[in-house]
Amino acid sequence: MINILDEKTISKIAAGEIIENPASIVKELIENSIDAEAKNIFIELKKEATDYIRISDDGLGMNKSDLNLAFLRHTTSKLKTAEDLNKIHSLGFRGEALASIAHIAKVEAISKSENDKVGSGIVLNNGEIIKNYNVGVSRGTTIFVKDIFYNTPVRKKYLKENKIELSYIYEVVSKIALSKPEIAFKLVSDNKVILNTNATDNYKNHIFSILGRDIAENLIKIDYESEKYKISGFISNNKLYRSSRNNEYVFMNGRYIKNLEIARSVEKNYKSLIPLNRFPVFILYIEIPPDMVDVNIHPKKHEIKLSKENHLTTILSEIVEDKLFSNRSVISVDYTNEKTEEEKTIFDLNINDEEDSDLEIEKFEKKEENQENTPRENEIHEINIFVEDFNKNFKVEDEKEEYFTDDEEDKKSEDLNEKLYKQNDLTYKLLKSDFVGVLFNTFIIMESLNSDKFFLIDQHAAHERINYEKFKNQYEKSEVITQLLLKPIIINIDESERRVFINSKETLNKLGFEMEEFGENSLILREIPVLFKEPEGENFIHDLLRDPHDNLYKVDPYRIMRKACKASIKAGDKISSLEVDGLIKSLIKCQTPYTCPHGRPTVIEITKSRIERLFLRE
Repeated sequence: MINILDEKTISKIAAGEIIENPASIVKELIENSIDAEAKNIFIELKKEATDYIRISDDGLGMNKSDLNLAFLRHTTSKLKTAEDLNKIHSLGFRGEALASIAHIAKVEAISKSENDKVGSGIVLNNGEIIKNYNVGVSRGTTIFVKDIFYNTPVRKKYLKENKIELSYIYEVVSKIALSKPEIAFKLVSDNKVILNTNATDNYKNHIFSILGRDIAENLIKIDYESEKYKISGFISNNKLYRSSRNNEYVFMNGRYIKNLEIARSVEKNYKSLIPLNRFPVFILYIEIPPDMVDVNIHPKKHEIKLSKENHLTTILSEIVEDKLFSNRSVISVDYTNEKTEEEKTIFDLNINDEEDSDLEIEKFEKKEENQENTPRENEIHEINIFVEDFNKNFKVEDEKEEYFTDDEEDKKSEDLNEKLYKQNDLTYKLLKSDFVGVLFNTFIIMESLNSDKFFLIDQHAAHERINYEKFKNQYEKSEVITQLLLKPIIINIDESERRVFINSKETLNKLGFEMEEFGENSLILREIPVLFKEPEGENFIHDLLRDPHDNLYKVDPYRIMRKACKASIKAGDKISSLEVDGLIKSLIKCQTPYTCPHGRPTVIEITKSRIERLFLRE
């Protein structure tokens, strides 16, 4: 039997798609504040994440009639017709979020527009307005959300423990704050300041205040503009990487998005600069015409569809490649990279324990006092949310100076060529160094002649890089030198490997692997590149054919080139001073001499002061 659902059931189902947890509520309300042109946004949490959320802003606000409409389903100020979906500039547009919140929590909203003499307040329960009142406040909106999922206990049961839910809220606020440096954000939990940002036009300083010094100090600025695209932001240098994609941020037209193709277009340029299974850090701000992006495909609006996606990712990849090539550097032993930022919770972060005395506001419960104490609709109900200067909540201590100044950024750009040559250029550093010896038959020691530093060069990693670039140059010129096997190798393959071989035969031949089908389920290998010295047999070919590039049933030629390290000098191999000299001369001629093909460093820089600290001389 088919039933027609009542409106309350429909609303609860819809709310379940949009409101997943308290962080979803925070996200939707902050986005509304941004759409209302707020310059300051204040988020307060109390007790459990489901108990109490308050979000205040100094945006345009709403008059009484708009406030009463705001919590109805499909009421929005951002759209009028279906055609408007092709030119969305706002973060919200469906008119579902406020209604969804009101159906799964107890809500109170207070708002005042510029032209109103007094503000308006409403209290909602189970999606219905149960009380209206007037209130004396400044322009803007404050929304209180209490007892989240009180009427859907099954949903509440599946929430994470409070510490994890709070970390989700921090993640949401920090991502939105990263996207809007022109807005001041303050997040407080039980009177503890967790996040506090100033409005600024200095993007790098803004990133420093949210993501910290170790990320901000190792970022490279990018800036590109064409008729259709504007791409700006920062990418990490070869010193900075993480074990997951958690520090990859892409904002499109001001909205945080997840797009695997955009992420991959950046990541592929780091393949031989950072270790395998590690990911770069980047913060990208992309602006494109609204009619080229569809944000109306997912309730959370962070998954999108792009027209001409390949064009955008190609441009982005070229920008990143160019910036990385001109900003590589030797890794210093004083720099510690491996962080587990993705595993940090809200309480692992740098929380300011200073109590905020301005947080004491009239309790939500006061609105539930007995009827004789409730003001009539035409009375003004004074509360202490906006009576004090709103900006008090956003006052940052005077001693907090900007870490990165605009002048500093300009100077960095002006001095880039000189800095690259004198500070980051490996050729300059190693040519101005003396060979000291080889440690453990693995690490070449070079002492700088013009600074208090010395360098350790991993002979295996360095030779890997040399062989990789030699192989790469031969491949790209179709000049790979091969050797004929004395005894061809016959390899049994399955159907999926056969598909990869057929689709990749031309690439394999260009790489120096001459193979052909030998019967129904076999291949015969006759030639291999000279750089491989000896074939690794059947297992090596299976490995190539079982890991096709991007699941397109094609091999990745550059992945195969990275296997050229098998022919390199090994750790523990004894090499002469002449071989050391030849190795260093070949390394400094490489296009990317700072890392091996797998992203491990070839050279480590150690300062005299670091050694002195080890001996407690400082």
